[in-house]
Amino acid sequence: MASLRARRELAEISVKRSTALASSGAVAQSQVDADSSSFKSLTADAGALSAQIARKVIRAPFSGKLGIRQVNLGQYLAPGTTVTTLEAEKSIFVDFALPQQDLPKLHTGMTVRALQSGSSQSFGEGVISAIDPAVDPMTRTIKVRASLQDAEDKLRPGMFLRVEVVLPEKSEVVAVPQTAIVHASYGDSVFLGEEKPGPDGKPRKVVRQQFVKVGTKRGDFVSVLDGLKADEEVVTAGAFKLRNGLPLAVNNQGGPQPSLDPHPENR
Repeated sequence: MASLRARRELAEISVKRSTALASSGAVAQSQVDADSSSFKSLTADAGALSAQIARKVIRAPFSGKLGIRQVNLGQYLAPGTTVTTLEAEKSIFVDFALPQQDLPKLHTGMTVRALQSGSSQSFGEGVISAIDPAVDPMTRTIKVRASLQDAEDKLRPGMFLRVEVVLPEKSEVVAVPQTAIVHASYGDSVFLGEEKPGPDGKPRKVVRQQFVKVGTKRGDFVSVLDGLKADEEVVTAGAFKLRNGLPLAVNNQGGPQPSLDPHPENR
């Protein structure tokens, strides 16, 4: 490289000298053109050699954290050899999947919350940065990518998170505990408690099966889209033992209470 630079400097001096002499007619124009061509050729050679030398140095394309070195000192690096891993420090992507029914509600820029799996610890908020246009033909889900800011350095690549998408508006729904739903091949149903006259003419509480259409689930609850009205009395435990017309004795004592954010004891 030093030799090439010396010849380039000499060519540059020759171009300036021949140009000055050509103005007085002491040197032919062809000599000026030859010196100029030699100078440009050496300049191009110097640039190519500089690029070749630059390839001897590995530079990170962005700032971040380097992982464990996977090569030895003095080792020859062939093209494609992995030297180490580089992870960005502040901005991190999280990929998650949502059912295809939620596609009309999604758009880029929506707020998401990242929570630790199995805990209520929050890792902060981010926004949806990309939505896959295709639905997975096997799972019928949509792949969504969100960008999170990791200012407190809590996140690590490969972590498993629980992601919540914040919808722009709230809606009123009728919700019941999931244990109240009786699943069957002919449809989902619940058992309602109703007052009807008994054999002695006195009113008594009996059960009636009501088919329903269920919606989204959250915690221990599931929303009912059709077939159930607010304030109706629903059997939440032991519904699989019932049938239409059976007398009902209500006992709301004991048993775990349903919650929107359940944390069952690990036994």
